[in-house]
Amino acid sequence: MKIFSYNVKNFRQIEYIKMLPESVKQEIEIVSKVLPFKANNYVVDYLIDWTNYETDPCYILTFPNKHMLRPEDYDKVKWAVENGKSEQEITAIANGIRLGLNPHPAQQQSNIPSLNGTPLPGVQHKYRDIALFFPTQGQTCHANCTFCFRWPQFVKDLDLQFSMKEIDQVCQYFKQHEHLHELLFTGGDPMIMSPRTISKYIDTIFNADIKNLRTIRFGTKSLTWWPFVFLPQYNEEAQEMLDLFKRIVDKGIHLSIMAHFNHYQEMSNSAVAEAIDNIRATGAEIRTQSPLLNNINASAEVWSTMWEQQVNMGMVPYYMFIERETGPYEYFQVPLAKAYNIYTDAMRTTSSLAKTVTGPSMSAAMGKAQVMGIVENPLNGEKYFQIQYIRHRDYKESYKPFLMHYDEHATWIDQLKPVEPANIKQTV
Repeated sequence: MKIFSYNVKNFRQIEYIKMLPESVKQEIEIVSKVLPFKANNYVVDYLIDWTNYETDPCYILTFPNKHMLRPEDYDKVKWAVENGKSEQEITAIANGIRLGLNPHPAQQQSNIPSLNGTPLPGVQHKYRDIALFFPTQGQTCHANCTFCFRWPQFVKDLDLQFSMKEIDQVCQYFKQHEHLHELLFTGGDPMIMSPRTISKYIDTIFNADIKNLRTIRFGTKSLTWWPFVFLPQYNEEAQEMLDLFKRIVDKGIHLSIMAHFNHYQEMSNSAVAEAIDNIRATGAEIRTQSPLLNNINASAEVWSTMWEQQVNMGMVPYYMFIERETGPYEYFQVPLAKAYNIYTDAMRTTSSLAKTVTGPSMSAAMGKAQVMGIVENPLNGEKYFQIQYIRHRDYKESYKPFLMHYDEHATWIDQLKPVEPANIKQTV
């Protein structure tokens, strides 16, 4: 099956789109001046229920709407378009809006390491035992998620992209840091690359003979957006990709496919099921993760159903994230208190094998902060969030629970006030 991509220039060719109100099409065009938009024929034909497009999770995941921008920002772009401003002028307006959308949350740029004094712009090393690699050829996706916290990777007008192709430098960096055990290929989506391109990276890694490298991960949304990557009968390169996976496993390196699923609807057809079976047959494991997203999966029922289905298909539910404070954050955000309740309600109704999920977790500046609970002081009724860093820039600071003052409206850790033990009231 051949992929056909849709973007702001050609999406009106989609037969389903022709049936939608003109105002909806104009919203897509206006918002796409700011946020990256890309879909494909598989998403359009197999994943979206066009009779209920306004609430369909896969439609919202790929097609932007005006509520994903602040009203004043949407109106700025709309005014520029309607008044015939040049593309250069519209781009300048869009760039101003983009820079106000916190393009690099959690101080991502501070994670760029150096090799012998030279920065590695396509690497992030935040946690002690794992480094992220952004291969230049993998900095796009089969389709763009509207919520994506790495949306700057797809904006050509701003120089905000992490990427590099010098895997030999990454290998040298690993050899200089013996506590590094995992390498995560990320992007974009590394599965957008051909197996031949990925093989060149893997061959360099193998030839470097990195004694401390135990695990290779691929972070990917391809099982949702283009499962044909792993289906030989539809894709002439698929068998080569599967053979590559097996070669990594046979080398004695643990291979984990970090699959992004945001709703159980994404796993509802035979193509996905067969792709999962093919991957698992190579000896690789598949772990699943997703942010909690308002307007898409903000209910315990969606999560418990999704986790159960993932387990039944042979995958391991891994992370529930809290949506990062970037891009169209206000449209997708969920208060921390609600996030915790959704997580616990979902966990209570899942089977034991689905209780492998860590969450709800924020990838914040200092690390991954997990909301462990909401506790109440029995003496005065004051409430707190109990939080711990399950990952921390300083690994010694992980798994040390602490309290933050409860705020039912807070959606991120930096909106909470810390609790000093000496200030907790001992009497009513």
